[in-house]
Amino acid sequence: MTTIAVPAWLPTEPELQVTEASGAVLTDVRAAATAVDDVADWARANGAPADFSGSAADAADHAVTRFARDTDAVGAALERGALAIDAFLTQMRRRRTEREELMERRQRLNSDREALLQRIGTATEDQVPALQAEAAQLRAAFDTYHQDLQAWRDRVDADEQRCVRALAAVDELAEGRTAAADPSRADTEVLAAELRRLGTDTDAVNAWWNGLSQAERNALLISDPGLVGNTNGVPTGDRDEANSAAVQRDLEHLLAKQAAGDPLSASEQRWLENAQSIQKAVDQASSPTWAGLDVDAFIMAYQPHAFGGDGIAAVAYGDPDTADHTAVYVPGIMQDGTQIDENGSQALNLYEETVNQMAAEVPPREGSVSTIAWIGYDSPNFNPESMWPWDLGDSAGDVSHTVTEANAAAGGLALSQFVDGLNSTHSTGDQPHLTVIGHSYGSTTSSYAAAGGMDADSLVLIGSPGASEGVDHVPDLNMPTGQVFVGAADHDPVSWLGGEDGVFPGTWDDSLGLGADPAQHDFGAINFAVDNGQEFHGTGLVTTGFMENHVNYFDDPSATHDNAALVNMANIVSGNTDAVEDTGGRTQEAHDYLYDWVGGEVNHHVVEPVVEAYEGVRDGVVETYEGVRDAWDDLWPDHWP
Repeated sequence: MTTIAVPAWLPTEPELQVTEASGAVLTDVRAAATAVDDVADWARANGAPADFSGSAADAADHAVTRFARDTDAVGAALERGALAIDAFLTQMRRRRTEREELMERRQRLNSDREALLQRIGTATEDQVPALQAEAAQLRAAFDTYHQDLQAWRDRVDADEQRCVRALAAVDELAEGRTAAADPSRADTEVLAAELRRLGTDTDAVNAWWNGLSQAERNALLISDPGLVGNTNGVPTGDRDEANSAAVQRDLEHLLAKQAAGDPLSASEQRWLENAQSIQKAVDQASSPTWAGLDVDAFIMAYQPHAFGGDGIAAVAYGDPDTADHTAVYVPGIMQDGTQIDENGSQALNLYEETVNQMAAEVPPREGSVSTIAWIGYDSPNFNPESMWPWDLGDSAGDVSHTVTEANAAAGGLALSQFVDGLNSTHSTGDQPHLTVIGHSYGSTTSSYAAAGGMDADSLVLIGSPGASEGVDHVPDLNMPTGQVFVGAADHDPVSWLGGEDGVFPGTWDDSLGLGADPAQHDFGAINFAVDNGQEFHGTGLVTTGFMENHVNYFDDPSATHDNAALVNMANIVSGNTDAVEDTGGRTQEAHDYLYDWVGGEVNHHVVEPVVEAYEGVRDGVVETYEGVRDAWDDLWPDHWP
């Protein structure tokens, strides 16, 4: 009897228990290390109370010094621990990739085995020698696979043991003191000073950061998370790690204080709201609303105390450092750090629409996407830390910036620097296709950035109150030809504010306003279709005009309503601009829309009710009041005087 030895079927290798979700452990350790570092800094800066003297002062200074030293030892231990965990997680990412490659080999080998068994089952005697040789080759391939699989298991075990040894080496106070005194320990003061010196040179920041050792980067992430997490040019992943640790530290501190029954001050309450909002913005990426997207969220900016408590915040959906297409969404008035989750939901809608469009093309268009909600400037808003009753002092001054361009000008510079950072950290060769989308006052901010030389590929202005001072036509925005797009709903009252003159031409208010209306035909932009929204009267100016018509550009399309604005913006983000049809823009001045609405309100609330009240009473009376209505139409000119 002839025997052909075929190797046994290869079982699958269990997946590693250490997944990307395990990175939360590193965030926890870094947050703890940062909190300890803050305590150590405080202790070093505070000795005996001012009213202590003599031996009491000496004793207090000694106690505080010892406390600071011990706290620093704990911090050094946590720093070493975070470094070890970071290295372990990095290795586990490699091991997961290696496992996937091994499992692909396993599948091919099992397929080869099945094919050989089928041929053996129908073979004739003269085919046996060739099949025996083929089986021998297959056994050799199986043996090599078993050896490589065991080597992979050994590497995983070695990685685990290395991490365990590193953690065990700093699990006692004495060992922490040794780590703190290690002359090779990173000097974070020197490193932080150099990072600050590099400032806004994002290419230099990126090159310097990438030139640091992992230990130096880890130390800075712990000692100065606010600096690392908010410096343009630092890679997105590292910014996210720094900011995530800072958010967690803040949440734990403030919620623990609240749980202990200690009332939060107004400033602390605002601080908590900023931290909670950005955490919501991260968490919602995996919520049922956007089920199936499988998108990671990154905290790219977190400064909860900026702008009097308004805060700075930015969250990216999809990694902009590797994305082929990146969009930065800049919101407008009344937006601050406590709304980053709401703005994040709009960025997620844009992300979803963009990737769905690309997938629906025939054949599907390849390419990755990142959309970023960015509140990195002082949007005109009520001041949360106002010292005046009902916010009528500082807040009124803050909101008044809505009709001036000071905040937009400063914000434009910050936006341009943020975009520079995205270009500097992009890590996959060619620069990303980068789109900036400014909404409302954010469109004026984005226009300032573009006019100042922002390095973006496309600019979208939606619901714009004006394209900023000195920008009269598209060429003034310094964007590539054909890459300035505008969307303005006819019933969006904010879009009625743009114009070269003020509301009353030739008067004091010509110095107010936010520049030319970019939706005008002669401005030269590509105007895309949007939902013009519902007409409104009276209080509808707020409930419908501002709350619906002005903010619906990013609404998620429904089965009965296709959001033309979102569809067009997604085409722009993905570079599919040929699909964006130019509607031609407005030929009626923006202020005339406002003028027509005011005239219509008088007619709607005064003339028409009077006529309707007397309708059918006496022909003479009706004629009289119809004459009044006609007189009103004659009195109110057709356009803005």
